[in-house]
Amino acid sequence: MTPAIPVDDSAARYEPYDFSRPAQLGREHTRQLEAAFEAFARLWSAQLTAKIRMRAHLSLEGVELVAYDEYADSLPATTAMVAASFADRDETCIVQFDLDSALLWVVQMMGGRGTTLPEARTFTPIEMALVRHLMAETFENLGASLGPLLPGEPVLGGVHYNPQYLQVISSSAAVVVARYAMRLGDIQTTATVMLPASAVIDGLAQTGADAATAHPAGLALAQLRSTPMEVALRLAPITIGAGEVLDLAPGDLLRLPHPETTPFELVAGSTPIARAVPGARGSRLACTITTIHEEKNR
Repeated sequence: MTPAIPVDDSAARYEPYDFSRPAQLGREHTRQLEAAFEAFARLWSAQLTAKIRMRAHLSLEGVELVAYDEYADSLPATTAMVAASFADRDETCIVQFDLDSALLWVVQMMGGRGTTLPEARTFTPIEMALVRHLMAETFENLGASLGPLLPGEPVLGGVHYNPQYLQVISSSAAVVVARYAMRLGDIQTTATVMLPASAVIDGLAQTGADAATAHPAGLALAQLRSTPMEVALRLAPITIGAGEVLDLAPGDLLRLPHPETTPFELVAGSTPIARAVPGARGSRLACTITTIHEEKNR
């Protein structure tokens, strides 16, 4: 029977790379952003709970790097998008949530009691003022949570309803998107935070540089010095035939070529590091270092 020829399954093992999408976030940067966005979720949850007199909870579902038009396409056709800007920069960040969720916030803040989501619609002037006041503190929480990852404190801007018409950045520009599951009492809804990648890339790079400089060479050397390493005393080796090895029996003597007056080799792994003579310390065997090999041989 002719043996089967293995088929190259590289196409199945490797996903095709989409050059139209931005490069993905590195693992360390993703962890930094996730930690910051989770801190924001806790602050926003506490703020909403206190302001709307209803238990609110947000949980981070994920952080991703996508093109802005892909982010906009993932949102409802009509939604609440609150924009904020950074001083002396052109980038705009967005906190997005459903209109019916925001209307429930207003009902609660006005003293009502909502058990279901109101019908989604645009805000009246009074509702807009309440939402803007609420979101001003939300952006303060965002700035406190992301800290050095942002180029400055986000300053509240306008409220928009249509993601297809809100062109705050080039459609192909990379943006960082944090997606949240939001629970208001027994009601489940969603929210997102969008940051232009250009606004956070400097902060990510800087925190990475700080982390690198936070571990000077002295700490690395201290870690190296505390690393466990096995050492052993070694005699000069002897070469014998395999047949002699097979014929060995208890009581046999092997003549070792190591002179009695020659120190043993002290080795770490297979690397000689010094010479030493055997001795004792109390009831335990020990060795006394006689010479250290040259640095170049270590």
